[in-house]
Amino acid sequence: MEEFLLLRVSDVHQLSSHSLLSLSSVSQHASGLQVEVFEGAESVQLPCRVEPSESDGSTAVWDQDDLRIPTVHVRQPDGDYLRDQNQRYRGRTAMTEDALQTGDLSLTLRKPAFTDSSTFTCTVRRLGEELHQEAVQLQVKEAPAPVWLWVLVVPVVLVVLVVVAVVLYYRWKKKLTAVLPSETVEVREGLKSVLLPVKTQRRLHNVRVEWSRSDRANVRIQVFENGQTRSDQQQGVYLGRTKMKADLQQTGDLSLTLRAPQLDDSGVYACVVSRGAAKLLQKAVTLRVKESLMEELEVADRAAFVLLPFKTTADLPADSKVVWSRADKHGSVHEHQSGQNQSARQNQEYLNRTEMNPDALRTGDLSLTLNCPRLADGGVFICTVYSDEDEKILKRKVLMLNVKVHQVEKVSLEVGCRSAVLPFQAPPQLLAEASAVDWRLSDRGNRLLCRYSKDQDSPAQGRVHEGHMMDEDLLTTGNCSLTISNVSLTDGVYIGSVWDQRGNILRQTVVVLRLRGFQLEIVKVTDGDPSVTLPFKIPAPLDEDVRVEWTRPDCRQTEIVSFRNGEIHSAQQVLRYHGRTEMDKDLLASGDLSLVLKRPRPKDNGLYKCCVYSGDQILQTKMVTLSVGEPPDGRFTDRLLRGWKRKTSRDPPAENVQLLDVLNPSMNQD
Repeated sequence: MEEFLLLRVSDVHQLSSHSLLSLSSVSQHASGLQVEVFEGAESVQLPCRVEPSESDGSTAVWDQDDLRIPTVHVRQPDGDYLRDQNQRYRGRTAMTEDALQTGDLSLTLRKPAFTDSSTFTCTVRRLGEELHQEAVQLQVKEAPAPVWLWVLVVPVVLVVLVVVAVVLYYRWKKKLTAVLPSETVEVREGLKSVLLPVKTQRRLHNVRVEWSRSDRANVRIQVFENGQTRSDQQQGVYLGRTKMKADLQQTGDLSLTLRAPQLDDSGVYACVVSRGAAKLLQKAVTLRVKESLMEELEVADRAAFVLLPFKTTADLPADSKVVWSRADKHGSVHEHQSGQNQSARQNQEYLNRTEMNPDALRTGDLSLTLNCPRLADGGVFICTVYSDEDEKILKRKVLMLNVKVHQVEKVSLEVGCRSAVLPFQAPPQLLAEASAVDWRLSDRGNRLLCRYSKDQDSPAQGRVHEGHMMDEDLLTTGNCSLTISNVSLTDGVYIGSVWDQRGNILRQTVVVLRLRGFQLEIVKVTDGDPSVTLPFKIPAPLDEDVRVEWTRPDCRQTEIVSFRNGEIHSAQQVLRYHGRTEMDKDLLASGDLSLVLKRPRPKDNGLYKCCVYSGDQILQTKMVTLSVGEPPDGRFTDRLLRGWKRKTSRDPPAENVQLLDVLNPSMNQD
């Protein structure tokens, strides 16, 4: 609620000549009173009213806390006490003579100036006890201009605003209907996605946005209309590969995201914005997709096959020769010429394991299919296309293949489920070499759950243990999955393995059974980093009798480090982790069970598990998957050298040394 107190000079000419207008307003706010007054006013009143029972016989003090000497005015029962008054207010303040008797403690301030703008506090005290306190905020404004000046200025301002509005409107209309400058985007094949940018500063409503290939007739890529994407109007190879922002009408961002760009996606893309029959905006974006210089692949050991992709320009010379080779092995992985495979120089490890499209040179699809990849197949593969006449290199691509000993599966169970199927599929050709298949529970010291062995008298014997079952025809179907029963809330990590007669693991899978209290996290780090932290924090403090163990459930030697009886132990530690691990010595108080691994390297890739025990009971469990990758900004040749050093200590073949010289001739310069 507001009250306005208006004091003004009646003669407008006097107002104009003296530039004085005494106008003050008082408004009530939640934080106190606010008083506004124009500079040049004769005076302003700061209101403060209390009950006479509080003010009678008391002392009223007006303060301004912003000043070094805050006292503005003091009224005692026997009169004003101004000895401690700030010099700024000397002779400018007054209160009514009967203020303490009536309770009206308002303060009159003469000649208010800009510097008086502040918060004033009215405090009532009696015998040292504070009975009442009230804040008043004073704001002194500049005196208003004379009336005749407003009469002159307002029409001029209105005319200027109209002119500016007209100019801005025509500029906006011209910009909106203009064709935006074209743009070129270049990427390499193998990226997850590419962005074709189109942005406008104007918000668009009730518009139709259409992306199409202007270099190909009637190829519609993406349509946005009536506030939603029209997937039914998408065509051809772009089905499910494009995306636009849902809020494009508000943001003006009409960019198109194209997933998995390929060589065939190179071309001119047109974005057209229209409303009804009127075209509002148009932009052309040229996309150039180049061949990938290097690509990384991951595959599980003894999978059915892996495809090493290489798609290049079609209609290569019919007499060209395609050679797939390994950077660390002599001989070729695969050779193709004149529509036929050439095996004269093929490395014996790859005999009958590689395939290429017979029509590869015409289609430009030079991809290589490698059947039943093994751990030894991990490394650098190079595909080179030579001209038959002068052995000139026409095309080249490099791929880094990572073959992992195990794959990780996740199985989630709802509350109340007492059984689950742990998936494990192995190729029949791998099982032909196998002597046994087993499942173990890593949470219980790799306790054997179920085992099948070819050496047993009865082929079906050993496939059922403690109610856990495996497929009776697993050698034929390749289905090595395990059906477990009597699931408990502490079960977590299961490992299925295929063994050969020498006790080597041919293939392995790790299945994480997601149950209450189980955590799973992936940590990525770069090869060469000084350390990596595998995080695990739980509420503290912990009981002194708890035992904490970090293990590698996918290794034969599982224990990495443990904490028991208040000390950290590593007596049973896996050898390669000696001197490379750290834990918080005060973990019982901090609850920080994280493991610090120094000098992480690719051999450390895998699963790490931390369990908190109280006796034989598991209280907390967490699994961390560690991935140690190549430095993303490392030079291409450096990555090749690291791949060679990890796989062999021998010198690379002569043809690969020549390739390295071509890629980075500066390496051989002194």
